[in-house]
Amino acid sequence: MRRYLMCIPTLMIALGVLTIAQSKVTTLEEYTKVMKANAQANGAMNKAIGSAAYADARMQVATLRQNFMAIQGFWVDKKKDDAVAIIKDGLSRLDALDKTLAAPTVDQMTAQAAAKEFAGNTCGACHKLYREGDAQAGFKFKAGVL
Repeated sequence: MRRYLMCIPTLMIALGVLTIAQSKVTTLEEYTKVMKANAQANGAMNKAIGSAAYADARMQVATLRQNFMAIQGFWVDKKKDDAVAIIKDGLSRLDALDKTLAAPTVDQMTAQAAAKEFAGNTCGACHKLYREGDAQAGFKFKAGVL
């Protein structure tokens, strides 16, 4: 029962974002909402992996995958090939992580390492190129990016 109660806020966020993420993201407002949902999904995914709730972690991977597919169109429209490449790499990393989490016996350390690599090489790479700020103050695009 506790697991279900813990999933309710995540599902509500995912459903709200899915309305945006079902197609591509086109506005900065949509982009911001999806990025905030990604931060929450990534945190929930890491927490689920840490507590060996691999089915819950896979739900968060699915949310991240859907969101990244939606923001890919945003960067294609902006003609930012390096951002599109980062997104594609991130999608590949999410696929590998999902495969790890779907194994009959999940190696928790491997899953945690894959999740860390996803965040560092995808989220971190894009933020380094295009964003400024931090989680407390908020992120914004660097001047001249858009």
